[in-house]
Amino acid sequence: MPKNNMFNIVIVDDEIDAIEVVTKLIRNFTSLAVKICGTANNLETGLELIHKTKPDIVLLDIEMPGQNGLAIFDYFKEPDFKVIFITAYEKYAIEAIKKSASDYLLKPYNIIELRETLQKVIKQIEKERQLEVLQDRIKFLTNIEIDGHDIIIDVESGFVMENTGNIEYCYACQAYSTVVTNTKQEIVFTKSLVQLEQILPSTQFYRTHKSYLVNIHYIKKFIRAKESFLLMKSGIKIPVSVRKSVNIIAEIKQMIVK
Repeated sequence: MPKNNMFNIVIVDDEIDAIEVVTKLIRNFTSLAVKICGTANNLETGLELIHKTKPDIVLLDIEMPGQNGLAIFDYFKEPDFKVIFITAYEKYAIEAIKKSASDYLLKPYNIIELRETLQKVIKQIEKERQLEVLQDRIKFLTNIEIDGHDIIIDVESGFVMENTGNIEYCYACQAYSTVVTNTKQEIVFTKSLVQLEQILPSTQFYRTHKSYLVNIHYIKKFIRAKESFLLMKSGIKIPVSVRKSVNIIAEIKQMIVK
């Protein structure tokens, strides 16, 4: 998320009146977490402002004296901000989208169009950041060094060799069972969870439920509630049966000591 949970905006437009109007409109969007961190009336000054303020969104006019607003992508091949182009000509809008703009506004636009466009772009940013967090989490888990040994997992097409240190948890799936690794790969084992449990090290894997086995080294915390569960380091919640929830703390402590 942006600093202070705000999405910073830079406005670049050669018309001072246009800047004043859009500034006033944005400041009235109290339901949107947006903040104007600077304005400029040409692309050159706008580029300096972008480098200085590191905005999340740039509202950029296309038709300006000197350099055309579309030239911004000559300076930022892969910008870490979203560009919303502003233009009076639809042909420019189409070209803007082809140049990787997030969206565009056709002049004259109204307050509703501006709000909806900003909401759409903010959602894009939020989704991308959520994906980055997930990728970082998977990378972190992949780099965790957990002792283990190789086991053979029977699958329909033959077998898969996997190290037990890479297995986060396993769950029952009818007559079969599924092994989930720390990279989110799922391997369908052609035998039951009971049979899978027999080939996994008992000092490393704990049965939380009739349908789940977990690698204790991937556990973040245990939550005792009406429906108790383990929160794994990956964010996954694994159910813990009522019977198991009574002794789970002592039993896992004993496993760790071993």
